[in-house]
Amino acid sequence: MSNVALLASLAKGKHLKCKYPKHGRQNVLKWHEGVIEKAGFGPNGAYALVRSSEGQYRTLRCDKMLDASLS
Repeated sequence: MSNVALLASLAKGKHLKCKYPKHGRQNVLKWHEGVIEKAGFGPNGAYALVRSSEGQYRTLRCDKMLDASLS
């Protein structure tokens, strides 16, 4: 999914699955999966607050997401 299409379809309650750089900056990718709790625009661009099935929260920037899919 392209970045523009991803930004247009981000919404609370949707399920997000994407690859994201480990610790936000390394060249190692990790799968992140969960329900979007909040989506918005901050000073560094668009972001999504994702709650995983284990109950952990993670804020992910949309420009760093790879192979993102929403359902």
